[in-house]
Amino acid sequence: MRIFQWRSGAAAIALAALGGCVNVSSLDCSEIANEAKRISQEQPVKIQALDNVRETARAEHEAKCEGNATMSDGSTGTLYLRAYEENGNTMVAYQGTPF
Repeated sequence: MRIFQWRSGAAAIALAALGGCVNVSSLDCSEIANEAKRISQEQPVKIQALDNVRETARAEHEAKCEGNATMSDGSTGTLYLRAYEENGNTMVAYQGTPF
């Protein structure tokens, strides 16, 4: 797992594999955002709120979304989300710069 402190304008990424047989094609941006919030709870700076989440790109094994985030340190900004398949696992990642 790679983690960088999230600050407005700086990169931050958290990465986690979804359990079970979840395919990217079955996930919508709301589900990806919920997973990003969940995995952020183990990070120093947590996602407090993620609003206006919208899809920006989709392929067979990848989905990209973005939304307006409020973080636990009080910072706000656009958060970029990505769900993708890797070695049979569905991964969810988020960061403060576009993927």
